[in-house]
Amino acid sequence: MRHPDEVTEADRPPAETQEERAVRSLQAIFGGADLTVEAMQLANEFTDRQSGRFMGWVRRRTGGSSKG
Repeated sequence: MRHPDEVTEADRPPAETQEERAVRSLQAIFGGADLTVEAMQLANEFTDRQSGRFMGWVRRRTGGSSKG
């Protein structure tokens, strides 16, 4: 039996796609959420994702010697 605090991959919900996240933000905005906050969160998530992809590419190109 598992400890209640143990979380497995099967227990986690699937990650949202960029489109699903954008739609959820639009729905929140139309429901009265702060446009600036929602837009900044989307922009930050996008930037983090792209930066991670770029750093992965750099690590592969340099043989993993890059610090990140």
